[in-house]
Amino acid sequence: MELLINLINYIPYIFQYIFAFAILITVVVFVHEMGHYLVGKWCGIGVETFSIGMGKQIWGRYDKSGTLWRVALFPIGGYVKFKGDEDLSGKRDKNISIEQSDNFHSKSVWQKIATTAAGPVFNFILAIFIFSMIFIYRGETVVEPLVGEVLENSAASESGIKKGDLITNINGNEINSFNDIRNYIIENSQDTLEVIVLRNGSNISLNVKPKIIIQKDRFGGEYKVGRIGIMAEQDPSYYRTKDYNIFSGLLRGIQETFSLTTKILVYLGQLIIGRESVDQMGGPIKIIQVSGQVVEYGIIPLLGLIAAISVNLGVINLLPIPVLDGGHLLFYMYEIIFGKPINPKVQEYGMQIGVSLLIALMVFVTILDISRL
Repeated sequence: MELLINLINYIPYIFQYIFAFAILITVVVFVHEMGHYLVGKWCGIGVETFSIGMGKQIWGRYDKSGTLWRVALFPIGGYVKFKGDEDLSGKRDKNISIEQSDNFHSKSVWQKIATTAAGPVFNFILAIFIFSMIFIYRGETVVEPLVGEVLENSAASESGIKKGDLITNINGNEINSFNDIRNYIIENSQDTLEVIVLRNGSNISLNVKPKIIIQKDRFGGEYKVGRIGIMAEQDPSYYRTKDYNIFSGLLRGIQETFSLTTKILVYLGQLIIGRESVDQMGGPIKIIQVSGQVVEYGIIPLLGLIAAISVNLGVINLLPIPVLDGGHLLFYMYEIIFGKPINPKVQEYGMQIGVSLLIALMVFVTILDISRL
């Protein structure tokens, strides 16, 4: 009886999590598919179906051009089916004449590239827009580059850096936040750094050689990272808010989107060579959990999560895996280089491999999500 009561008490939270997830996925997928749709229509390609969600249709109608706009039962994706495609993989339907002017496969390779790339590009545009609006609306919290703690026997303590020092410059590069220090050390861990600190009103130049820490990846291989051994000041009075106008906010939104894209690519690269853990990966269950928790903090954090997921979707879709947009772009690049489309059999085998990889990945991240519950 107690178990039943507990389950009933959790029902509102379950609906909250599912609702937040549905909003997040619907927005991100709708923008992605709208990119394919708009550029495809601009290139004169006929669109048979525009679907938000997968599975059984719960609403749908045809527009004047004959496109079926539908909403499906499960909000876990979506698709645009162009005229001439046999299925959602983009395989050519041999029953439809390629001579028809609005057939996707009758278009030039550059039109097909533009239509295919538009989905991920629109995801990046959505992220830039959301990040920009957040920065313009509420600014950005910046942690001053003030040393809050110096670890014993560290490179910082040996070079003379002290608690309370304000780091203003490293190797001629202006330092505006504590995060700037972290990023510069990561990128220049092998170099001796000239660090300028402000102490008691005077600028002091110190030479700091990061200590190289040997770490092991999950395959047992060793790799090196640089550390100087300082921590930021935790007193909130040393945090400041940086305001943005429309133009500076847009630039900051572009920078944030580019930075997140770079981090995702670096993570994937490090994951492949074994220097990152799979713990950061997540599937639908993880997204439901995170979105449900984030929505409790308000609309701004939820919008930030939507932007982050949109960047992830854009990056993942550009990976050169058949079935994904990046796989199609790879085939089109072959067509440009060799002057002819790739052999249909090779493309078909590639699609089958791509589908198998995606299914395996989906099963893996789902098992990973369940193991965390």
